[in-house]
Amino acid sequence: MTATRTAAAPTRGAASALTLDERLALAHHEMDDRLATRSAAWAVDTAHIPLDAPELLAPAPVSSYSTPVAAVLQEAHRLIADRGWCRRWLTDETGALCLLAAIRTAAGGEGPLADQAEAVLLEVIGGDSVARWNHGQTGPRAALAALDRAARHADRHGI
Repeated sequence: MTATRTAAAPTRGAASALTLDERLALAHHEMDDRLATRSAAWAVDTAHIPLDAPELLAPAPVSSYSTPVAAVLQEAHRLIADRGWCRRWLTDETGALCLLAAIRTAAGGEGPLADQAEAVLLEVIGGDSVARWNHGQTGPRAALAALDRAARHADRHGI
């Protein structure tokens, strides 16, 4: 019988606590990973939305919708088409509007009508917030298309 020798596994001392900078760096990397994952999920979720359909880029005539929410969404479309679209801010230095600012302006300020229009738009885009969805866009086409679809949806449902 031969004797075998096994080396003892090296042992480690107790791990030292992370410094504040190290914890912040880890949190930063975790947030980057979460944002990248969400961005990929958003791309998959919205891949079916047509962005180049010409009928989605031009606002419909002012009197095309009879329901109040549809009219607000249509006016928001017109405002963005006229003033420009922005993200990260409600309005930018040129006067361009994000989706929320356009809806609130079209509704005459914050209130039930603006809330209903935002809810219909959120239902159409299928995101978790209008602001977050707007921020994820790279240009006005998707925002204008979403407003147009939301106005048609509100009109069909009498909202």
